[in-house]
Amino acid sequence: MIEFRKFTEFPRGTMYDILQDAYSFDPRNQAVWQENWQESDAFFYDNPEIADRYGLVTCIDGYPIGFVTWDPRNCPDYVEIGHNGIRSAYKRKGYGRMQLQEAIRRICSYEGLKKIIVSTNSNLIAPRNYESVGFKLYDRKENHTESAYAGDYLYYEMIL
Repeated sequence: MIEFRKFTEFPRGTMYDILQDAYSFDPRNQAVWQENWQESDAFFYDNPEIADRYGLVTCIDGYPIGFVTWDPRNCPDYVEIGHNGIRSAYKRKGYGRMQLQEAIRRICSYEGLKKIIVSTNSNLIAPRNYESVGFKLYDRKENHTESAYAGDYLYYEMIL
């Protein structure tokens, strides 16, 4: 049974562990993003009131298979989705879409919110996930960084 739980119900390192697994299909991902993943995990576990209010952990039978976070600091103009990942063994089974839909449901409860934005890379599966729940591509930029193998930067929005 799928459920959405709070970060504080899980030990420090859960976010990092899920991201490491979710992006394990290419070892370059960890080399490029490991520091960011560790910093994000540390931030959320050092700030539990933020973690529990602006993120959720997706579980099956109590086991954390994914998570999503968002940043509301620019509300009511927009809320930005941050890290969003599902463990490799649970991909392509609809859990990522359910996780994203739950995050959108929670985000849409913010009074006067105009839109939700998110960015990703073109060579990942994420663009299809975002488009499947109603996000529209509004910009694309070439990626000339060490993560260029992940494809161009894609910028999506959902106007509310």
